[in-house]
Amino acid sequence: MNLYDAFFDVARQLQQRQIDYAVVGGIALAFHDVPRLTKDIDILIKPEDLEAVQQILEELGYHASAPPWTFRKTRVTLHRFLRVEEPAYVFIDILVGHEAHHQAIIERALEELWADGTVRFASKKDLIWMKRQRGSDQDQVDIRRLDHDEG
Repeated sequence: MNLYDAFFDVARQLQQRQIDYAVVGGIALAFHDVPRLTKDIDILIKPEDLEAVQQILEELGYHASAPPWTFRKTRVTLHRFLRVEEPAYVFIDILVGHEAHHQAIIERALEELWADGTVRFASKKDLIWMKRQRGSDQDQVDIRRLDHDEG
């Protein structure tokens, strides 16, 4: 099991169950040709889809690995899931967006065709907005790389 196989397994299930989402974080950067090492999969969803997404992840062998927490500044609640297949493991961070802007990011997510269907990921503009909201050191680096690529 590797991160990208795990990602496509989850994306396939989200597509089959017609759940709207947007990939954000390191994997989304890769879709924009701004590769970066990442250790997890970040998926933005709507609050009403949380239960269905949790069910998908449980069916794929993931379990909640930490209590959910809400980033006050960004109004996003993080639900972290883990799947272990010795010696490997995969973290999936489900980000539940509670603001209209989060809903809009999901609704205007870009789609990329791949062998089993489509993958939905946030636009550069939306990734930059989300990263500015959070503002970590890694986010600042990602913003510069995304902005540079825009120019």
